[in-house]
Amino acid sequence: MQAQPFSVLFTVRPSKPKAATASIRVKSVLTPSVNRLDSNSMAAAAPKWAQKTITLPPQRRGCHLITPKIIKEIGDDLAQFKCGLAHLFLHHTSASLTINENYDSDVRDDTETFLNNIVPEGSSAPWKHTLEGPDDMPAHIKSSMFGVSLTVPITDGKLNMGTWQGIWLCEHRDYPTARKVVVTLNGI
Repeated sequence: MQAQPFSVLFTVRPSKPKAATASIRVKSVLTPSVNRLDSNSMAAAAPKWAQKTITLPPQRRGCHLITPKIIKEIGDDLAQFKCGLAHLFLHHTSASLTINENYDSDVRDDTETFLNNIVPEGSSAPWKHTLEGPDDMPAHIKSSMFGVSLTVPITDGKLNMGTWQGIWLCEHRDYPTARKVVVTLNGI
């Protein structure tokens, strides 16, 4: 069954008597239901899910390229997806995930320098939360700046990132600890 184009006209009637009436024409395509599609079509494939929790070893403070470790851990599952999304979620509030340069390690060092310059630390910092050490509150702020989750497209069994892109774990504490990342894959 072929997709059938159709259009709909919406008219907005103003609440005030002298206001102008506006019309919007929307053109769309009706997609037939999955059970009528060719079995070779990607849309006919049943969606699938996979999930794995990866424990990353303690890292010194700074930004670390973790793409190879992630791919090593999820590679077998990842290969089963033609098209989909990989969602990464970090179980911590004093570290973060980001996607950035994967080639020149100076970028990771410069990013750490930047973060340390914009988020003050130590006895002169204005933070109230100091129970866990002078680096803890700045670590929470840095974690919020970059975030703890990423979504990456999956294409033909691989993470579909740019040539120079890599997944970073940014460790914001002085005393490193193992970090857990939940990777959830879904697609077809």
